[in-house]
Amino acid sequence: MLSSLPVGASAFVGGKETLNVALVGCGGRGTGAANQALKADADTKLVAVADAFRDNAQKCLENLGKIHGKDRILVTEETTFDGFDAYKKAIDMADVVILATTPGFRPVHF
Repeated sequence: MLSSLPVGASAFVGGKETLNVALVGCGGRGTGAANQALKADADTKLVAVADAFRDNAQKCLENLGKIHGKDRILVTEETTFDGFDAYKKAIDMADVVILATTPGFRPVHF
């Protein structure tokens, strides 16, 4: 059955587009995951971060900024969210969301 499908039904040919990423959970796990996502492709940009605590988000952005520079980290004060409902705002801004919070919070995020 699969062999009768056209190639376009099973293959993806991507264009040269920017992939906007949001990070939810800015601790060590989240910072590492965002770093890997940014290293994976030059057209990947971090556009929003969310954490229960603002200082975690700011430390994460400092560390990622040192590695990737300002052209890849597009997060501003307006797109840095804190609090337990911060994930809702960050999710709406991105094509892909990295959920790096404590596992107990992830069902709510889904």
